[in-house]
Amino acid sequence: MKTYFKIICILLLILSCSSSDNDINNPQIYPSFGSEIDVTILGLSFDAMEPFISPNGNYLFFNNLNDGINTKLYYATRVNDSTFNYVGELTGANQTTAPHLDAVADMDINGNFYWTSTRNYPTDLNNLFHGTFSNGNVSTIERVQGDFNMNTPGWLVMDHGISLDGQYLYFNNARFDEANCVGACETTLGIAQKENTTTFTTLPNSASILQNINDSNYIYYAPCISSDNLELYYTRYLKGDITASTVFEICVAVRPDTSSNFSVPKVLFSETIANLIEAPTLTVDKNIIYYHRKTSNSHKIVMRYRIAI
Repeated sequence: MKTYFKIICILLLILSCSSSDNDINNPQIYPSFGSEIDVTILGLSFDAMEPFISPNGNYLFFNNLNDGINTKLYYATRVNDSTFNYVGELTGANQTTAPHLDAVADMDINGNFYWTSTRNYPTDLNNLFHGTFSNGNVSTIERVQGDFNMNTPGWLVMDHGISLDGQYLYFNNARFDEANCVGACETTLGIAQKENTTTFTTLPNSASILQNINDSNYIYYAPCISSDNLELYYTRYLKGDITASTVFEICVAVRPDTSSNFSVPKVLFSETIANLIEAPTLTVDKNIIYYHRKTSNSHKIVMRYRIAI
């Protein structure tokens, strides 16, 4: 019996060492990007925030200043990677009566378009919307339903990211309380699977998939999932009062396959609020990352090329 017990212990030790060796020999491989390049939107004379590059790369969606008073969605068409022609408002998506907010564009490969809107809030608490995009117009507009909606006053779907195939929604719930918090008081990131065009249901293992990302010490938002579902980008900052020294970070977490949990995140870029950076979006080939940056008197979109490994 003692000999048998010793054999079991030795086998367990070998397996443990093998597991550790595998972790050491196969570390997480994070993407890296080159220097920042300004994006020019020809004909645009106001702020450009929260960019989203369409799956075919032909459209750059964005909103103007996200003040929640007169925030609208706009789009531009591609000239080259860093140059776009401003076209105008995204027809159908924007409310017409202030105060209002229509922002944070997302779209899958089939033209299913998603955005956050304060339409009839707080009478209707579900504030994520869906429509069909075609040639600068969003039609067949409906609210997105699902158990990810908190249905509680003060809670909003602050941000979201749709997978390329449209099957997975990365949602960001945020609680707002202007009397006690500047910006969001707390946030929760989750993953929901598509049931039909306008309904998603939270994955039963959503929390475990994101266990290395969700951290109650941070406020996080602006999720963007890569086309292969293996890289999750987002923005975060430490919870608490926002001051001149508050650092905003664009992060990425990775995984080896779509059945695995995401890794501990890596900070790609960071800036204090004076040079605020937010809202990453990735091209389908994962070669370019776009996001917005605060300047002395406005906000502009910038980009970086991925560095080949």
